[in-house]
Amino acid sequence: MSEDFSGARVLVTGAGRGLGKGVAEAFAAAGAKVMLGSRTLEPAEAAAAAIGGAARAFRCDVTRHEDCRALVEATVAAFGGVDVIVHCAADIPHGGLGHVSDEKLESGLASIAKAAWWLLDAARPHLAAAPGGGRFIAIGSVNGTATVVPNMTAYGMAKAALLAFVRGAAVDVVAEGITVNAIQPGLVASDNALRVLGEDGLAAYGQTVPVGRAGTPADIAHACLFFASPKAGYVTGASLVMDGGSSLAPGHGGRGDILQDRLTAQVEH
Repeated sequence: MSEDFSGARVLVTGAGRGLGKGVAEAFAAAGAKVMLGSRTLEPAEAAAAAIGGAARAFRCDVTRHEDCRALVEATVAAFGGVDVIVHCAADIPHGGLGHVSDEKLESGLASIAKAAWWLLDAARPHLAAAPGGGRFIAIGSVNGTATVVPNMTAYGMAKAALLAFVRGAAVDVVAEGITVNAIQPGLVASDNALRVLGEDGLAAYGQTVPVGRAGTPADIAHACLFFASPKAGYVTGASLVMDGGSSLAPGHGGRGDILQDRLTAQVEH
């Protein structure tokens, strides 16, 4: 998609690596000024330096309300406002019922669902003032909403809460010219997926996806560019499933077995 975001002010959470980094790079390539929020500053600074131009990095732990507010304030201070927020960050708790501590459960809910609330609330007046309307885009998941992944119950619960937030918040802010939408990826070939599955496991999983491969950060970035564009001005409270058809054929090719084996090993260790 060839969209022109020249002069647009974009905030991306979880932008130090993986999916968030890919989204930040796509907006910058389209001309936007991009603030890369990350709990670990060094990779975000490296990504911002590689992007160049007006890209900036800011340390932000999105499980903390005050950090979310500070990230928005830093973006406004750097760029004079904020037009688009893409919330990619997620502290992923691996484990099913009885295998996730209270601390990890809270961190997952806070980083995924609560952070969306805090970010939109803090940025609301700035998004309302955005030329052409503000955009809030949340990266959800098919897990917990369209499918169930073994040993990922806590994560799926948090992503389902995020989707409920997107639907409700879309109504809350629609009169202010702000749209709120979600993208629900399946497995994306990100740094975290490689850490969990390994290269062989990721390749094997990709062969089980109906379209023949795992998703990529670029796939998700294209959808973010659409939701952020004037062409999506009539879309709010929506959720776009991007999983290569996996949720339509949940047992296809032994995909569940691959995930279950790798995630069970992680939980046990």
